[in-house]
Amino acid sequence: MLGVDAMKLRRLAPVCFVLLAPLVAPVLVGCEVEGPPPAVPAEPSPTDVPPPAPPPPPTDTAAAPAADGNTYVSAEYAIGADADTYDDNDPSALTDFHGALDAHGSWTDDPRYGTVWVPNQAEVGGDFTPYTTAGHWVTDDSDQYVWVSDYDWGWAPYHYGRWVYMDGGGWAWVPGREYRGAWVEWGWDDGYGYVGWYPMAPAFFWFGGVGVAATFYVGPRWSYCGRGDVFSDHVGAHVLTGPAAARVAGNVHVAATPGVGPSTARLGYGPGQVPHASGTAAAGIAHAQQFSHPSTASAMGGSPARNNAGGAGTFGSRGGVSGAYGNGATPAGQQKPASKKKAPAASTPAPRRGGGGFGGGHGGGGHHR
Repeated sequence: MLGVDAMKLRRLAPVCFVLLAPLVAPVLVGCEVEGPPPAVPAEPSPTDVPPPAPPPPPTDTAAAPAADGNTYVSAEYAIGADADTYDDNDPSALTDFHGALDAHGSWTDDPRYGTVWVPNQAEVGGDFTPYTTAGHWVTDDSDQYVWVSDYDWGWAPYHYGRWVYMDGGGWAWVPGREYRGAWVEWGWDDGYGYVGWYPMAPAFFWFGGVGVAATFYVGPRWSYCGRGDVFSDHVGAHVLTGPAAARVAGNVHVAATPGVGPSTARLGYGPGQVPHASGTAAAGIAHAQQFSHPSTASAMGGSPARNNAGGAGTFGSRGGVSGAYGNGATPAGQQKPASKKKAPAASTPAPRRGGGGFGGGHGGGGHHR
């Protein structure tokens, strides 16, 4: 009898469990169950983090019309739009430097080079060479090479205009109205043991008061010295001549970037060893810089700018030849020399080439890299 009852109870147990489960479950909620805590999902590794969304595409927004009436895309500007500057071929170049230069040389109209100024030989000597005689190199706060002249009139023809060598007449200065620390081209050998430079040839000449684009080649005349003498107070005393200059010339390459001098670090100079202009030299450079802006030049006898409206690099014509070559440009028919072109010896000017062009093949300023 008992066995039959036990069997009935076993058959009823699952049914009872199902019926009682909904009643028991709420009681178990919140009860602490013994045993290990559930595993916490691991945080994704950095590689699993999705990349940030890309930035939105730029909007093609045009700037408001400029003062000249033109509209420029953002970050562009009108070249030559600064009214407080002179174009290099501004006609004021023919008049603004008389006060500084008349007492130290003579003006002449050369049939080949136009209106030029020639320094007095009695004052500069028969072996005068611009950017070599009576002066030295320094660098400014922008790491540009700057020529400091020992002549009190040197602020004008060493920071404005260009120089040409007239056969039988020596060096002559072609007026220009744009300021640079030095209008020169540079070169050096592979080991930075020797440095060379020469006066940058003109982009134009003055005939009848008009700047006419250069249409013939003017060969460079180099000066070379050892790297340890570049910043000498009298660098001209260390310039190589004769066979020594010829040997160095065979290893010197024209700088690839127009007007860029050698890195002072490559020459072995530390930051504290590179000289900067000070005292009288700094005053002379400041004077030259102030003369480059009509707003400050007027108090120094300078004329108002007259060429900005016409655009930089616009020239007149002479003998049916005209052009619009800016500073550092190369007239048609002449290629700039490659960066590895060997420089000619200092005592031997490069042969002239037909077809137009101005010397050295480069244009630019006097800063270094």
